[in-house]
Amino acid sequence: MKTHILTAAVLSLAAATTFAAGRDFDRTLNVSAAPTVSVSTGSGYIHLHPGSDSQIHIVGHVHPSNSWFSGDSDSRVQQIVSNPPIVQSGNNITIGETHSSDLYRNISIDYEITLPRASAIRAGTGSGDVEVQDVGATLKAESGSGSVRAHGIHGPADLQTGSGDIDFQQITSGDVRAQTGSGSIRLSGLLGGLKAGTGSGDIQAAGQPTSDWKLDTGSGSVHLALGASAHYTLNASTGSGSIRTAQPIAMRGEINKQHITGTINGGGPTIRVNTGSGEIEVN
Repeated sequence: MKTHILTAAVLSLAAATTFAAGRDFDRTLNVSAAPTVSVSTGSGYIHLHPGSDSQIHIVGHVHPSNSWFSGDSDSRVQQIVSNPPIVQSGNNITIGETHSSDLYRNISIDYEITLPRASAIRAGTGSGDVEVQDVGATLKAESGSGSVRAHGIHGPADLQTGSGDIDFQQITSGDVRAQTGSGSIRLSGLLGGLKAGTGSGDIQAAGQPTSDWKLDTGSGSVHLALGASAHYTLNASTGSGSIRTAQPIAMRGEINKQHITGTINGGGPTIRVNTGSGEIEVN
């Protein structure tokens, strides 16, 4: 009798888990070569990659946030899959905008999307990672809790996460802003202005400062790779740590090992670097 009861319990649990299983939707939209695309999800990851220059292909993975106690989430998952949150108005595409909070309660949606390389992109998730690879003429990417990784971006970018790392590579000019509450920041290929900050974590930035840069970390090191021929004015300070420059610097003001101001190769855009605790290295 006990064996039968245990078997029944296991079968009931398996049925409940199956009942709460996620489902997918798949949609393809026709667009021109440079659409404006907005993607958002309350909980889930967003992955964006290049595809056709005339189409956007969207795959959504919809699943309950808690598969053990799903309540009515299975029926709501089915409603979302049958009528995905996708709106097209000409060349403006909105993916993930939700007008019914009850329908999306405790539901996660992961997005895998291919789109034209010249898209203007805005991507945001409340909890999850954002990954953008080789697509985006402009980019705004944010996560409440998760990492932001964007490589091969063709223009300006605004990157933000409440808690997580930022990893960014730029291949054409444009100003960049990168901000995380807690995490490291790695930036490469920069050609333009920069504003980067983290509450706690290291910052690495490589590129050509054609306009001013400002980098701040509450606790962490800052490493800049600017090249031997770069022209700029450096203003760097650290509460506890050392400051090192690979190139000769024409100092201004009094010599202070924790705060230096001066010009490199005759001066140029101002690069301000500040860390509460950590070293600063400029190559």
